[in-house]
Amino acid sequence: MDKATSEEWNDWYRRILIKDLRCGVSEKTVNNVAKKIDIQFRVPVFACMLSHDGMKHPKKIKGNCLIEYKYDGVRVIAITKKNNTTLYSRNGKIFSNFPHIEEALSKPEFNNMVFDGEVMSNDFQSLMKQVHRKTNAKTEDAYLALFDILPLKEFNNGKSKLTTLERKHHLEKFAKKFPSCIKIVDYTVVDFDKEQGEETYTQMNKEALERGYEGLMIKPENDLYECKRSHAWLKMKPFIEVTLKVTEVHEGTGRHAGKLGAFTVEGNDDGKFFSLNVGSGLTDENREKFWQHKDSLIGQLIEIRADAVTQSMEGENYSLRFPRFKTFRGFEPGEKV
Repeated sequence: MDKATSEEWNDWYRRILIKDLRCGVSEKTVNNVAKKIDIQFRVPVFACMLSHDGMKHPKKIKGNCLIEYKYDGVRVIAITKKNNTTLYSRNGKIFSNFPHIEEALSKPEFNNMVFDGEVMSNDFQSLMKQVHRKTNAKTEDAYLALFDILPLKEFNNGKSKLTTLERKHHLEKFAKKFPSCIKIVDYTVVDFDKEQGEETYTQMNKEALERGYEGLMIKPENDLYECKRSHAWLKMKPFIEVTLKVTEVHEGTGRHAGKLGAFTVEGNDDGKFFSLNVGSGLTDENREKFWQHKDSLIGQLIEIRADAVTQSMEGENYSLRFPRFKTFRGFEPGEKV
């Protein structure tokens, strides 16, 4: 450092130390190249399981899956070795402001185990302010909501041997040994290939909205824990569904000219009167087919999925945030099936 010029230090040596060369190279790049040319050297990388957006991978949601409410907290990986627990962020940074949680897991029966979860508090904004405080952090009300567990050896190898459901059963065996600051995230097993499973999912989505959860996590029951982004975890944003009547159909523009562009829909749902246009969620095939039969669509009921209810600025009517066409609900005008 003493021998380097200011430019050499700031533009080269310092960047090596902070592992940020600012040239599109990451630890993954280095490790991939080293592996390709058969060099034993690897940059140590802390990695844990990360989820995919379930809306982008609907075909992965099938068969028996576990559904959990998605907590809005701070992701924490708790590793216990030699009767001592260290809490890490998803990127490997150490959390030191939750001593009561560390103490709760620093027991012989938890040695060489990795617990995966979210640190929660009654006030998320206040929790975020306390996470990285250097002194006088007030986190006594925080608790760790656990949703996964695996042996440290498997975590270090990057892959579990037990399936999602088997790991849940393993975690449940520790339930009675946890104090009040450690909780286990509840889950429900549903079969998405059956109508009852879809109904359960819809009901849990509704409850997620009402109870303020961040959404739902869907986990195929036979998948493994992998220390990377994996389809074994699929996150779903909470949504609402309303059924409204088509009052107008509109031709599209640009590449949708000569096809259906959007519906104008109206109606009452859950005590609110909605009036809005819906053009998203339609495939090219839908647009062509529906436009050919546009006259017969007036009066039909369609189911719409959206992110939230919004109130019109112009009056007492309601609208929807990011409305998306889902399906028709009747074959006769006004028929709801």
